[in-house]
Amino acid sequence: MKDLLLKHNRHWEDADIDTGIERENLGFILKSLDIKQITAITGGRRTGKSFLFRQIINYLIQSRGVNPENIIQINFEDPFFISQSEDVLETLFSRYLELLNPQGKIYIFFDEIQNMDKWQFWLRTTYDLKGDAVKIFITGSNSELLSVELGTHLTGRVISYENFPFSYREYFKTISDEYQIEGNEDAAQLYKRFFSKKEEILHHIEHTFSGSLYPEIIKIKDARLKKDILEQYLENVLFKDIIPRFSIRNSKTIEQLTYYLSTNFTSQFSLRKLAEAVGSNENTIKEYLSYLEKAYLFFSVGFYEYSLKKQFKRNRKIYCIDNGLRDATAWSFSKDEGRYAENAVFVKLRRTHKKIYYWQEDKTNKEIDFVVVEKNRPTAVNVTYTDEIPEREFEGFSAFSNYAKVTKNILISKNRFETIEYEGVEIEIVPLWLFL
Repeated sequence: MKDLLLKHNRHWEDADIDTGIERENLGFILKSLDIKQITAITGGRRTGKSFLFRQIINYLIQSRGVNPENIIQINFEDPFFISQSEDVLETLFSRYLELLNPQGKIYIFFDEIQNMDKWQFWLRTTYDLKGDAVKIFITGSNSELLSVELGTHLTGRVISYENFPFSYREYFKTISDEYQIEGNEDAAQLYKRFFSKKEEILHHIEHTFSGSLYPEIIKIKDARLKKDILEQYLENVLFKDIIPRFSIRNSKTIEQLTYYLSTNFTSQFSLRKLAEAVGSNENTIKEYLSYLEKAYLFFSVGFYEYSLKKQFKRNRKIYCIDNGLRDATAWSFSKDEGRYAENAVFVKLRRTHKKIYYWQEDKTNKEIDFVVVEKNRPTAVNVTYTDEIPEREFEGFSAFSNYAKVTKNILISKNRFETIEYEGVEIEIVPLWLFL
């Protein structure tokens, strides 16, 4: 046990720890340092949750002056924990106290904690008994961790955050310092500053359509190797997380469903259509789809409708967590940059909005790709990866403005940057590279 603790806590030895690219959500998470609640970070596999832990630990040591020995970190992906009993958390923590005898507040970092049985009971007991003497951070690769275990056993004791693959701002940090955005520059200022580099920026963005925004994948140059690793990511989530966790007997069906969704991303779907495509039934498909969403592989978008009853009857749309993951796992080999651009816009919106909708007029099929709501007022977003914008894109905004009181209309183009008025509706046309 001593060797295990030393292996996972190199900061005790003042070792030089790689903290990677600073994540955009780090600042928000650091605000939870001084509250009692457990800080939970959920997100898909390989999205950088462990590096986020390192960044928090580095901040505690370098900026807060916390003694490194007052910080314990354990990653429960370690093979050591495969056959351990449910009381291993108490054993680990007790051994840590015996080994270092830390004085003052203790910071606990438990990575991928869902791998341990009955972990939530140990957390609740420690939280209730030790109070402000400890601050607990946990991560998990499945949002079920929040919706069931945390909600049931740790109600009121948790503040939660989500972690995604790199944003485009984070991605460009890996390329060059010249792309960095400082302060609160608005769109016009950014457009002016980066105008001479827009083709270069767009080239890098289009590269991610097949190259991925997963932190580890970005560093890899070989396209075939990237594809192989992304395929393995998907299989690991299916066969190590979803299938055993939810005791799925028919693994072939959920595997086929996964690849079907990947192939048909950005498209509308019905449960009936999905069931027919993979030879299953609607109830099973509904259940499997929820598992894929909880594992942060796919996200389904509902129809924007004031009546919930009507909303539930409408088709939904499907999006993927990462364009590179989709490119590596789809049955289709078409380039289809427009769909990748739409998916990139969705992921950008999903980082800050959990509830995203689409809208379509029944008689004319005029459509809004995304509707996001703040303070009960919707913003409409359409994506068309071209500068020769089809009339239907503008017509969608006009039709939607007759249905809802819209705060803002945004049309994502390839390079155009202007504000126009169409049938009395103001529409901001923004280049994809600038929006991302």
